[in-house]
Amino acid sequence: MNWSRFLRIGSRKAGFTLVELLVVIAIIGVMVGLLLPAVQAAREASRRMSCQNNERQLGLSVQNFESAIKAYPLAAEFEVGTAWHSLILPYMEQRTLYEIMTFQEDGEGNYQWAFGVPGISGDAALNNRAYSRFFKNIYVCEQRLPSFRCPSSSFPDSAADISGDNWIVQKRAPTNYLGCVSGLLATDRRRQIATAPWGGTGATEVIHDLDGVFVNKMAHQRIRFNGKSWGISGMKMSAITDGTSNTIAIGEAEADVRDVPEMGLNRENNRDNFGRKDHWAFGGDDVDTNNQGDMSEHLGTTGVPMNSPRVAPGQTGFAAYEFCFGSRHTGGANFCYADGSVRFLSQQIDPKIYSAFGTRNQGEVVQTEDQ
Repeated sequence: MNWSRFLRIGSRKAGFTLVELLVVIAIIGVMVGLLLPAVQAAREASRRMSCQNNERQLGLSVQNFESAIKAYPLAAEFEVGTAWHSLILPYMEQRTLYEIMTFQEDGEGNYQWAFGVPGISGDAALNNRAYSRFFKNIYVCEQRLPSFRCPSSSFPDSAADISGDNWIVQKRAPTNYLGCVSGLLATDRRRQIATAPWGGTGATEVIHDLDGVFVNKMAHQRIRFNGKSWGISGMKMSAITDGTSNTIAIGEAEADVRDVPEMGLNRENNRDNFGRKDHWAFGGDDVDTNNQGDMSEHLGTTGVPMNSPRVAPGQTGFAAYEFCFGSRHTGGANFCYADGSVRFLSQQIDPKIYSAFGTRNQGEVVQTEDQ
């Protein structure tokens, strides 16, 4: 007997054949393919919950503002630049940022929300003696606060933004949360001749007579003008006759990421049906510029469908597109109501119900459950 051959055969090591290995790899691939959508869905559910928590914090801050001031925040200080996001900072543990800013642009001083192209950095605007007195607001515009940003957003953390006045914030931080100015309005241009509280008349964006939660209490409203104060408040809670649990105060909006390259190179064209779908916190130069008043930078409307399809600038319907709420969440967006509650609304919601949620005083009867 050939014992050496027998020993060689008996000592052969067990292992996978090529076919077996390929089968195992295929099985693993199928399992990964089955698990990946579930993992992605779980991650999106977590991001959606984080977004809802952001809106709850903003809603609570607005509630605390209303409790202290006895009115909701001023929506936007046209021809000055201030937006409602700045006014609630002391109520969300950001008083330091709030105290950096100056809300004033008049004969006593012009405190700007941008700087002439090519601009200055926020740090220089705050710390350089040549700039710090009048341009500190730029520093705040460049601060990325997580509470103002949806984690599902595809927009960059910051972007250069050249206004229609050819002034720039070099690294401006976007927001995904807009105040609801109306449930009926379908364009962000509402420039009218109106009387100023200090006398005289002139053209301005007029929103004090609109039907949303975030409006102004008068045309040409200034927080302060030449030593006189008209306050930081807008509408009183008593004006929400449809009920605070039936009225949207804050909604999600996703800026158009395709605008980013142009925003760093070209000034914004804010004529009717032109401009950009861009959304920013704190304040800005397009709201400041007295012949433009791009309110969709800080405010939105349920008067146009949620997640409206993109319309190119210059085309009919662009002014509605840039004014719409929406999100990167699947199938809808989060909204904070005037009572501080947060709900996810489907983009398939009945347009009449959606519009009614955006108005505060139209007398509609709407259901309050998630749509």
